[in-house]
Amino acid sequence: MELSNFLLTILAGIAGTIVMTATMYLYSNITGRNTQVVHILGAMVTGNHVEAKEDKTKMLITGAISHTFVGVLFSLSYFLLWNWGVFTINWIDSNIVGSLSGIIAIIVWRSYIFVHENAPDISLSHYFFALFISHVIFGVVTVNVYRVITDNPQFWYHLQQDVNEELSLAIFMLI
Repeated sequence: MELSNFLLTILAGIAGTIVMTATMYLYSNITGRNTQVVHILGAMVTGNHVEAKEDKTKMLITGAISHTFVGVLFSLSYFLLWNWGVFTINWIDSNIVGSLSGIIAIIVWRSYIFVHENAPDISLSHYFFALFISHVIFGVVTVNVYRVITDNPQFWYHLQQDVNEELSLAIFMLI
């Protein structure tokens, strides 16, 4: 992977994570249910549920860094899927990868909440619904930020196709 593709993938993942997080917080404000993913993740990772200012700052920083890191991992996985020719960079596939990411996120979050010794008391149905919708939005934003920035990315499977075509042509010319 070229460094520029790597950096663009990280940038797209960060952009998608910001929009996804905003969606979770908007859902929380509209419904009055706690779907504030950075707060919830930070509290679970640090094991800190108190409201002391120093502890809350540590909790929010930990939650934001953790959430952004996972968003970048999802973005890098999208890049690998594009490179393997599983998905293309378009609106339909961005909704598909976002939906799949949402399903994966729900499974991971459900497992984490289940095994966590001090999981927050949240409405799981609201949280998982917001999580799914926000991941679809994440997929659309991440894929399309990458698409807008990159005119014509050279993916591995394209390079393999080019080599195979040239090899086939060379063999044909020899016969």
